[in-house]
Amino acid sequence: MKKIILLTTILLITGTVSAQKYFNGERADYEGYYQPKFGFIIAGNISKASLGTDFSTRTVTGITAGVNLDLPIVYPVSLQPGLMYAQKGYIANTAAGEFTQRSQSIDLPVLAKFHSGSVFNFYLGPQLSYLVSTTNKYSETFATTGRENYQYTGSKFRYQGVVGVGVDVTKHMNILARYAFDLLGTSTNGNSVLPSYRSQAWQIGLGFSFDNNLIKL
Repeated sequence: MKKIILLTTILLITGTVSAQKYFNGERADYEGYYQPKFGFIIAGNISKASLGTDFSTRTVTGITAGVNLDLPIVYPVSLQPGLMYAQKGYIANTAAGEFTQRSQSIDLPVLAKFHSGSVFNFYLGPQLSYLVSTTNKYSETFATTGRENYQYTGSKFRYQGVVGVGVDVTKHMNILARYAFDLLGTSTNGNSVLPSYRSQAWQIGLGFSFDNNLIKL
């Protein structure tokens, strides 16, 4: 987390310097900046849960896909709301055995996008995640009588934060890496069997954007 905060700070400073050059007339390639853009994202998810009282966790993989809008505010800042489908989860080693929990969720991020220089940008903002479903897979050694204790019974809504960076490969495609994390612990049982925890996920993938000119083509 400290490394992410440091990288975000560095990019913000770089973006400020770039904006000063922009307004001083040293950049002349910004005519299309104030056009709203429609886009979509496809990414891989690497997710896990924070450590619990009686279990340690490992990561599981999944996918994230969805659409977003890029709404310019004032250079170098734009607003990027989105609608995403995400596969998340974790593997837990408990006193009863090992189990894997996978979840399907709909994520609604509302991110501030900061452009830095000609190709770099970074993201920061809140995300509302709605948990559609969860499924557990247990190891053969997991006690059958204890499995019901590990079913998710918390809130369907999760409040999260998102930070990330991106690199524009072309005008309409970029590589992105984002980190999403729960702001609050789950309300599940909250005891030594299945303590309250926070989920976290890395998303690494590609983003594609389309402006009015490209859509007309």
